[in-house]
Amino acid sequence: MSDPGAQGGSASLRVQTVLYDNAPGDVARFVRSVAAACGYALESGAIRSAELAIGDSSPEPVAQGVEELLSGGPDPFARATYAHFGANLGSAGGHNRLFEEADTEVVLVMNPDTYASPRLVAELVAGISGAQVGVVEARQLPLEHPKAHDPATGEVSWASGTCFLVRREVLHDTGGFDAELFFLHGDDVDFSWRARLAGWRVVHRPSARVFHDKRLDDTGVIVAGRRELEQSAIVSVLLPWRYSRRDLALERLAALEAAPDELSRSVAAALRARVDQGGMPEAIDPEHRVGEFAGDDYARHRFSYADP
Repeated sequence: MSDPGAQGGSASLRVQTVLYDNAPGDVARFVRSVAAACGYALESGAIRSAELAIGDSSPEPVAQGVEELLSGGPDPFARATYAHFGANLGSAGGHNRLFEEADTEVVLVMNPDTYASPRLVAELVAGISGAQVGVVEARQLPLEHPKAHDPATGEVSWASGTCFLVRREVLHDTGGFDAELFFLHGDDVDFSWRARLAGWRVVHRPSARVFHDKRLDDTGVIVAGRRELEQSAIVSVLLPWRYSRRDLALERLAALEAAPDELSRSVAAALRARVDQGGMPEAIDPEHRVGEFAGDDYARHRFSYADP
């Protein structure tokens, strides 16, 4: 492929998102922002074409078609599709289903609870033009992700699936997300680490900005629902197990078993049964080239919102 963002080159782009019970008005707002960012990228020559794919894992269809969502303004998309999956595939499974139809040079993966800044697409495409850069993540606002990145190169341990641009070759090399192992959380960490094992660089692009609708509670912790907390607990054990840190996985499992809340103990019981039955994932990265475990996190963090 031509090098996206390079002098005289431009890329074909696919934007995709997966819905789950999102309010129709919020989906329309998301689409309008992405359309504006793609329009700017087309006018500036950063991309030569854009398409939009919306998948829906909701029990009932949230948006019956993209035509209504795109009404009221210029349409920068050569193609726009909407598909109701008829089942909850999770974020990973939903994006994998959409990846099957992707034939553009780069794919922009986004959460539907985001709002693109006007230069988001152009900045991400510029960021992916570096040698062996396979994945570029955006800077989230107002709550910036605290994981560290190299200020000179942008190198980062993993890219948040909230908003990242990926080359189609990376999807081929990795097979996409591991939807069987990581239904809702940890899929982006695992995907990024497998991309790095395949020789690709993962970078953070501070100038590519996206609004993400997240909030903090009174203790400085990001507000999360029960399903998110459940999946986060599962991932806390599965990720270190897969990345050759069985010692850490068992330590975290024991901590879940001793936790005071019912949710943690319930997750622990299911995981313990999986361990006993030999159902844990095959370990990879035995030399610990990419797997990074810093406390309870999957990368060294620059700061914490809970800092006094």
